[in-house]
Amino acid sequence: MSFTNRDQKFMDPDEKASRSPSSETRAFEQPAPTFVNDEGLPVDEDKELTLHRGLKARQISMIALGGAVGTGLIIGSGTALRRGGPLGLLLGYSFVGFVCFMVMTSLGEMAAGYATRFVDPALGFALGWNYLMKYLIVTPNNINAAGVVIRYWDVHGKVHIAVWMVILIALIFFVNLLGIRVFGELEFWLSSIKVLALIGLILMGIIIDLGGNPRGDRIGFRYWDPDNVANAPMGIYKTTGSKGIFLGFWAVMVNALFAFMGTELIGVTVGEAQNPRKNIPKAIKRTFWRILVFYVGGVFVIGLIVPSTDQSLFVATSAKTGAAASPFVVAANLVHIRVLPHIINAVILIFVMSAANSDLYIGSRTLYALAAEGKAPRIFKIVNRHGTPWPALLFCTAFCSLTFLNVQKSGAQVFTYFVNLVTFFGATTWMCIVYTHIRFMKALEAQGISRDELPYKAPFQPWGAWFSLIVTFIITFFKGFDTLMTPVNIPNFITSYIGAPVFGFMWLASIAYKIYYKTKVIPSREVDLITGKREIDEEEEQYLAQQAALGPRTWKQKLWDALYTLAILASFLAYAYIVSPDLELAHQALSTSIAYLNIDSLKIFQHSSQTSQLSKTVPMASHSVSRSVTKKVYAAETPEGAGAIVRRSIGSMSLRNLSPFLMLDHFHLTPGSGFPDHPHRGQATVTYMIEGSSQHEDSVGHKGQLGPGDVQWMIAGKGIVHAEMPLFLPDEPNPMGMQLWIDLPKEHKMTAPTYQELSRNEIPTAFPEGLDGPVQVKVISGKSFGVESPVKHLGGCWYMDFQFKASDVTVFQDLPAGWTAFLYILKGSLKVNESENHEQFHTLVLSSEASENGVTITSTSSDTRAVLIAGEPLDQPVFQYGPFVMTTREEVQQTLLDYSTGKNGFENAHIWKSKIGAGLM
Repeated sequence: MSFTNRDQKFMDPDEKASRSPSSETRAFEQPAPTFVNDEGLPVDEDKELTLHRGLKARQISMIALGGAVGTGLIIGSGTALRRGGPLGLLLGYSFVGFVCFMVMTSLGEMAAGYATRFVDPALGFALGWNYLMKYLIVTPNNINAAGVVIRYWDVHGKVHIAVWMVILIALIFFVNLLGIRVFGELEFWLSSIKVLALIGLILMGIIIDLGGNPRGDRIGFRYWDPDNVANAPMGIYKTTGSKGIFLGFWAVMVNALFAFMGTELIGVTVGEAQNPRKNIPKAIKRTFWRILVFYVGGVFVIGLIVPSTDQSLFVATSAKTGAAASPFVVAANLVHIRVLPHIINAVILIFVMSAANSDLYIGSRTLYALAAEGKAPRIFKIVNRHGTPWPALLFCTAFCSLTFLNVQKSGAQVFTYFVNLVTFFGATTWMCIVYTHIRFMKALEAQGISRDELPYKAPFQPWGAWFSLIVTFIITFFKGFDTLMTPVNIPNFITSYIGAPVFGFMWLASIAYKIYYKTKVIPSREVDLITGKREIDEEEEQYLAQQAALGPRTWKQKLWDALYTLAILASFLAYAYIVSPDLELAHQALSTSIAYLNIDSLKIFQHSSQTSQLSKTVPMASHSVSRSVTKKVYAAETPEGAGAIVRRSIGSMSLRNLSPFLMLDHFHLTPGSGFPDHPHRGQATVTYMIEGSSQHEDSVGHKGQLGPGDVQWMIAGKGIVHAEMPLFLPDEPNPMGMQLWIDLPKEHKMTAPTYQELSRNEIPTAFPEGLDGPVQVKVISGKSFGVESPVKHLGGCWYMDFQFKASDVTVFQDLPAGWTAFLYILKGSLKVNESENHEQFHTLVLSSEASENGVTITSTSSDTRAVLIAGEPLDQPVFQYGPFVMTTREEVQQTLLDYSTGKNGFENAHIWKSKIGAGLM
């Protein structure tokens, strides 16, 4: 019944002003009032295949962790060490790591924020295409790196490198084409290998440094001593003296900026965190430790075990290929470890192939999202039966052909070209993130909201955002400094700064977008700061419920963790033995190295048996078993709509989405109140008049009047605008009734809207104890005591009105096992399964164990009246923005765009105006 949620707004401030009033209501032919056919499918469905949500929690967690590690650290750090020396390498990566952390905290504080919401839709347009360009370039970059790594084993080039490139491109294309489940499972294991391998490489470096190598040579800080290595500990680049030292340090920062690109994906997952108020700070802290351990710790170890003057560090100088470019392989060769370079080369191959696979996935989904938002051609919105946007995938795969440049030029040179391009696009993304955060903080201040109220408050703000913005801009602006030094390198200069005109072109395109759609920079007081609050509340409640269901960890789970940790330590011990055949010496070095690490960091996985308990069910009983009350919520009166009073239980702060149910309102209308024109998408509404009358009018052409006992069942589908207003008729009480919002299955959210009215005479009634018995059941939908309603709802829903004429009357109502069910007490009081007494205006959420096949209801007053509602729960997320209910934030954004531009179901939205709601508009 309501057209907003009290804690949300559904329309941008300028949208109301943009609605064009119309003096006439356009008439449309009313479609048949049926909901589904005999097969349970909608009769008129505008079917469109969509992405499949097939990534599991363990896959998302490990992909996010593995995504923080890439070729920039494993391969590119060698070039940085050569130019900046060991101390310059450590300082440069530490400095850029702090900038990266500031960007991550900015993104984490905004959580569900977007440039479109906090700045200007035109900036969102430019940023989206900038992000796409980044992944169109970084994918062939990683294919090229994989080709170079393979050449390490094929020094004489028996197999042409182009052959390997074709094989690799085909491999990642087909993995992505097979759908999200195959991709997710593969990336889970690849990312697991990446994380464990990097920990192993760092341990290997510490072991080598402490003397656990075939030569028995304890290196220590030897390569930091200028007496042993020229120009140590700071490198000299392009010139001599202090200027050369500074340029070497600057070159390290440019390289480090590339190495850290992609870590923003970790910040993006914050918006999907369970229990955000606890886990958002935890996620940001983990980002800090990943930066500290993987990046800073990694380059520190590299600086200890590899002299910065070694020619193998820079492939272009030494004319070598493959893993020789990696400083870890260089270190293994220096201490005469023959087997380890091949193992590390295989690990690096996994690194770059996993990165290429993920990059192609992100690029295709970015292009799909742009198409879904109307910012790219619609053809890229098409998906196959696996949920893969194959036109977008083909487009992104075509850009992989850039990697064939490596056929004519050295791999290192092409790698440098790609580094420069990717760095520019990634840096632009970072700058947009922190600028958006600055706007976000200004909007909070303008609207009188304290940052202390946010789920996560970023430290060092707003200075941290300004610092990271300025530093990222300066590094990006001067990143091609070495191309202008003697001798001037024009090709490298063009490559270093080619991203600037590309982004400038996209910015011009965004200006055209801005003019066409008439967007503007959103004033701080009008910035939407509400969206996402509801999701945070819901996720917190769901998380706490899941944790309660999990209970304490069992001895089997603890045993698994212990065995898994021992297995990791055993593998590291084997790793150490490969480094040094002297097992005792290797064990001693390993023990010393472990002292540098927190052993808790090895506990990466959560055993699947812990989460699987959530879905376990008890054995089925052989007799009728009643459900019990698991939660009791009082529906207090609250104002809603235009002067209306509602009692809301489901949808309130005490009881968020109860899938498939979104909201339950017990409404009471007085003269001058009602629910004037408002939109819907993605849900069904059921209005049941208890007393009095009301009327309905919508943009599709439906008009109707509901009297006492009548029901209106509306499927909003892809979009509808309607008004619901009271009728005050002689000899009738003021209108009072119930409205229920039901989430639609994701495959039916964009179906054509339908409308059905059932008069009280068309609603069948069941009499459990005969026509003269003390109880009757109005079967609005579903089945009760052999009586079945003619209504069939998409997804399944039972709705019954129990009216008792005496106290101590007991009935057992059958319910489908596993369905979500609740009771709402309209009058009197009752008991459920002989439990405590429950009073009027309470919603009773019922248990849903597999063995429970119904509910026992006992009246405890002579006028008890309650509605019993059950529905099949939906395995899909809920993203609600007022009256728009979708399964992703992107779909909600698309809905807002459709509504504001009058497209995809809202073609009539801005010219239609109801007659019945005109007095309250």
